[in-house]
Amino acid sequence: MEASDLKQRPPFRVTTFRDDHEVISEDVETEIAARTRFASAIDLCKTREDAHSHRVTLQSAGATIAVWPESGA
Repeated sequence: MEASDLKQRPPFRVTTFRDDHEVISEDVETEIAARTRFASAIDLCKTREDAHSHRVTLQSAGATIAVWPESGA
């Protein structure tokens, strides 16, 4: 599912995975909005079934700048 109405590639993208499959990818214009959406995606994942693995990534200009859960978590 793609949740983007932006015509040009924005500077930030938040992607949520379930069992290593991308389930939603959101393009975000500002760092504040991206970090807010990243935190919200993490909160949502924490409420989901433990039977499935969840992961959230925050990217800027194609580079991953944050991942949840962190390595070793």
